[in-house]
Parts: sequence; C-alpha cells; structure tokens
Amino acid sequence: MAEQKQPSTLSGDSVKIIAESIGIGNLTEESLTTMSDDATYRLKLLIQDAKKFMRHGKRKKLTQADFDHALKVRNIEPLYGFQAKDHIPFRFASGGGRELYFTEEKEIELQDVINSSGPKVPMDVTLKAHWLSIEGQQPAIPENPPPAEKSEQQLESLDPAAKLAAVKPLKDKAGKDTTGKAKHRPRQPELVKLKDLEIHELSVEQQFYYKEITEACVGSDESRRAEALQSLATDPGLYQMLPRFSTFVCEGVKVNVVQNNLALLIYLMRMVKSLMDNSALYLEKYLHELTPAICTCIVSKQLCMRPDVDNHWALRDFAARLMHQLCKTFTTSTNNVQTRVTRMFTRCLQNEKAPLATYYGSISALGELGHEVIRRRLVPSDLRVSSCSCWGCFCALHSDAR
Repeated sequence: MAEQKQPSTLSGDSVKIIAESIGIGNLTEESLTTMSDDATYRLKLLIQDAKKFMRHGKRKKLTQADFDHALKVRNIEPLYGFQAKDHIPFRFASGGGRELYFTEEKEIELQDVINSSGPKVPMDVTLKAHWLSIEGQQPAIPENPPPAEKSEQQLESLDPAAKLAAVKPLKDKAGKDTTGKAKHRPRQPELVKLKDLEIHELSVEQQFYYKEITEACVGSDESRRAEALQSLATDPGLYQMLPRFSTFVCEGVKVNVVQNNLALLIYLMRMVKSLMDNSALYLEKYLHELTPAICTCIVSKQLCMRPDVDNHWALRDFAARLMHQLCKTFTTSTNNVQTRVTRMFTRCLQNEKAPLATYYGSISALGELGHEVIRRRLVPSDLRVSSCSCWGCFCALHSDAR
C-alpha cells in the first residue's frame, strides 16, 4: 500500500525558535506542543481564507495580498513589507542539529547606491493667478470663458430652432427633386437633426465664486451681502452661472416659505433684483423659475412666524415691484407674461376664501402693473371684495402697510 501522507504541522522546534527570537525561553515541552497545535490550526484557517480570495480573483497562484486580505477578515492587522510580484523561494540550511528555512536577502553595496543616478525630482505644486474681473469687466484671457452677448442670449431664448440643421429634401436616383411626384404618395416624416444635450460644467474659479456669492447673499454679514449683490448686478461674466443662481433662488423660496423664514425670503428677492439689474444678462430662459418664486412672495398665505408683528407687507410690496419690472422687460406677444400674471392675481381677488394677506399682495401687484390694469381688473375686483364683512379690517391692514 502507498504510504499515507502525514498532515503538515508546525513543529515544536519552530515554535521554540520563534519564542527565543522574541526573548521568551525556558518553555516546557507540553507548552510547546499546545502552542504548535494552536498555531497550526490558525495558519490553516488563514490559508483556507487566502485560497478563497485567490479563487474569487480567478487566479491559480496564491499571493501575499490574498494572505493580507485573510488577515483583515479575521480582524488581524496584516503584515507589512512582504509585497513582491514574483515568488520568493525559501532556502534550506542545517547545522548544529537544526534545520532552518529562510529567504535569501542580497547584500547591497552602499557605494553602488551612491553612484547610481536617482529618479527625476517631481515638479513642485505651483499656483497661477488670473483676474476674473477688473472693474466690472471680464478680461479676454484663455482662463476666462468668453462672455456671451445679450443679443445672442436673446436670440437663443426666442428662437431655439435657429441652431437646428434640417436635412436636405429627398432626391431620386437621377438627382431630381421628388416633391412633385409625391402628390399621390403618403407624406413622409420630415427628418430634423436635433442638437445633442450638453452639460456645462463650471470651472474651479466659477464654483468658488458661486459658493462665495450664495453664502454672502443669505449670510448674516450685511457688508458682504452688499458686495455680493453689487457683483451680481454689475459682473458681465455670469452667463454660465445664471442657471445655478436661478435654481438657487427657486429652491430657496420653496424651502423658506414652508419654514416661514422672512429674512431669507427678503435676501432671495434682493438676489433676483440684482440679477434683473444686470444689463449683460438675459433672464427670459429662466422666467419659469423666477416668476413662481416672486409670485409666492406676493400672495403666499403666511411668510413669517408672527404675521401680526413682523413686517411681511414690505416683502410683498418689494416682490410686486419686481414683478412689474419683470413684466415690463420680458413681456412679448409670444409669452404674454403680464397677461398670465394679471389673470392669476385677479383669480386670487375673486377667491372669497383667500386670506387677507393674499388680497393685499394681489392688490399691490395689480397696482404696480399700470393704470390700465387697475381700471380693468383691480377696480371691479375691489367692488366685489368690498362686499365682504372683513373689508374694514383689510383696509386697515392696507393703510398700515403703506
């Protein structure tokens, strides 16, 4: 019969050598046997775990990294300094009645290390500064994005299809136009090449500017807020950041109306005022976010925690003036912004269940839209509202706010 293979174990002599290497001696044979059995058991567990990592890695060769992962799984700190791409063979040595396996370490001559040429020193980290804006004007340098003219912004907003390239008419094999022959054929769909969506990423400087401006506008430092609002009103290079500012105002109004934070609502409306005062920006593409935010500050049921003490009427008046400026600047025969806004405020006045604050905001906004709106919309609505039993209280509130 073939000789049965004996299981591999860590001998007591190996345990004794390891113990002597760390300063532990005079171990009994019984303790050496117990420690060798325990060490053998734990080594086998680690090797089994390491082989699992090897198999999951689709490899047939066990590496030091697999053993390190097995140690981490067992919550044992891995061994450092034992990383090698190639297999390191063990050498055998015997003497004095002992057998020893070790890894061969080559001696290195220090003179050879000194005379050898070292690697190149990496370049140090450097910073290069450039001006984002000089006295309100953006310098034309490669680091700054080219500012878009207001006429280009307006053209892109009013005629988005100007950049779409239509496919040429279909032609027959002879090269003649087939439009005349297509009378009795079903009409073929027109092929249009649509513009792909583009993600406009901000540069590091623009991200830093956006962060500083938004924090200053809603912060507690009034001097920083004044500087930030002045920058929004005069800086001509804000075209690429305009979508972010519009979304910031829209989301900020949504959150702070729910929380009844009057101060932050005032700060956000001041941001809108500064953006509208900037002559280099065209805001028509962002009216779908700015208009609801302004209307919310005009007709919202409650804008502060203490409506009987806090002066939320001033915010409604300020937002009404912003709505007048928006309608005056951006109303066209295509979008009919003023007509739609006027209709909305009129419906608020016609709602008998609306609170007095909503009545006040609607009247203030309609009054800012001009004499014709007052004559056609506001006067008939005031006559209907005056029939309510609470009209006297409303007039008192209106006179106090004014």
